[in-house]
Amino acid sequence: MRQALILLLTIVAVACGGHAGDGQAPPADEAVARGHEAAWTVAHADHTDTIALQRAILDARATHDEYVLTEQDEAAADFEQAFADSLRRADPGLAGQLFDN
Repeated sequence: MRQALILLLTIVAVACGGHAGDGQAPPADEAVARGHEAAWTVAHADHTDTIALQRAILDARATHDEYVLTEQDEAAADFEQAFADSLRRADPGLAGQLFDN
């Protein structure tokens, strides 16, 4: 199962890979925006539906891992920071459970 997930993440990372010079946002700006979006999705997931909440959290992790797999370490750090900061503002209780353990 883990190998299938790694393979899937690698395929997604390669398919989503782009260059800042081709009219797209620079990786850092894109990573921050995606971090905020992922936090919003997690914060607004139905917390009584644990599967939906877990999926939102895993989707955020997969987005982070896309940057890691494509060796965009600065973008990965920017995504992670934006995600954590936004989630702390949107849902401090959940953020505490995710980050303060």
